[in-house]
Amino acid sequence: MLPDRAKPIFERIFADYRRVRNKTKLKIVDVGCSYGINAALLRTDLDLDDLYAAYLAPRGSLSRRQDIEHRAFFRSHGLRDDIQFVGVDPSFRAVRYALDLGLLEAGVTADLETRDLTIKERSALADADILISTGCVGYATELTFARVYEASATSRPWVVAFAVHRFSYDDIAAALRGFSLETRHVERFRQRQRRFSTSTERQAILKNMAKLGMEDRLERTTGYIYASCYISAPPGEAL
Repeated sequence: MLPDRAKPIFERIFADYRRVRNKTKLKIVDVGCSYGINAALLRTDLDLDDLYAAYLAPRGSLSRRQDIEHRAFFRSHGLRDDIQFVGVDPSFRAVRYALDLGLLEAGVTADLETRDLTIKERSALADADILISTGCVGYATELTFARVYEASATSRPWVVAFAVHRFSYDDIAAALRGFSLETRHVERFRQRQRRFSTSTERQAILKNMAKLGMEDRLERTTGYIYASCYISAPPGEAL
């Protein structure tokens, strides 16, 4: 549920960025974009329940496989053109779907844990305003974030990432510090991600959180896994 719960937070941060940088149109790089869910939510008035219903209901608008119907669905919800998304994800099929539907302007399908960006991929990421992520931290490490940021570093983008609990953000924050960014953990932006799938998973995550010295009251009392929000920006710019 994190992309849905993060939507109003991203919208607030986008507004702050526009004010600080005096910009109207934004180029957003979604690290770990998958099928373009963040783009779909942030470029329309849809929420995650709307998408679940559209895809999963027997007569849902997106229950059939024809791309032309999927494109028409998102167009009918008025895709905003003041926000442009570039997706980064190792899944070619997921990124291709988001591109075909017009959710993404461009896509980089690469495992940046194992290789550098090509010249073409770097060009797609250049001039970014904000890098976001709602679920890949822990699978994508500081290697991925440093490579993506370096490709867009001349525009000094902000980074807004949610790290699901049990994963530390320290190494990514250290990598971004190498680009002279300051990283803040914004505790009030902490959000639910999902329920624990099994009691075994719950025990394993709580054990790992304890090992990392992370506060685990919410995971122990609510039955949900949470994610913390981190904002990195040049000194004096962010919240």
